Amino acid sequence: MANQELQIIPLLDPADHQSAGSDLDSINMGRLRRVKIVVQLGAVTGDNPIFLLYAGATAGTKTTEIAFSWRKSGADTGATGADVFGARTAQAVDGTGLSLGAAAAIDKRVWTIDVESSQMPEGKPWLTLAVDDGSASALLMSAIAIGWGRYSGFAPPTAV
Repeated sequence: MANQELQIIPLLDPADHQSAGSDLDSINMGRLRRVKIVVQLGAVTGDNPIFLLYAGATAGTKTTEIAFSWRKSGADTGATGADVFGARTAQAVDGTGLSLGAAAAIDKRVWTIDVESSQMPEGKPWLTLAVDDGSASALLMSAIAIGWGRYSGFAPPTAV
């Protein structure tokens, strides 16, 4: 039944994404009620990578920064507590985004980012997560999204 309710959306291949930042694949929020973006970090060798969320009229267009909620895993992947996440925190629209912090505290951690389709500005249904690599010389990262579709069925329409 979960495959009729949830849509798994690959957003970023596992790789070193240190190169002045990366944009994840855009998500058409017009096809979803809400989405949870799951970003898993591997090795990070620099401080303060940044997450910013944008809305746009087309895929890849980043015209309007939007607010979001996020949570961070309580321990490194593979360690006890890696599946326990901290409190939900609101990230306001501020032009600077969510600074992840020092490399030692963020490598091998997972972030979840939650967005409701009602948060999207009129005429801008495309959601794009932009990642600035901060001072990283390595930023191993991958991402998927879990979408709650507007339409049920075994083959929901694509959201990317």
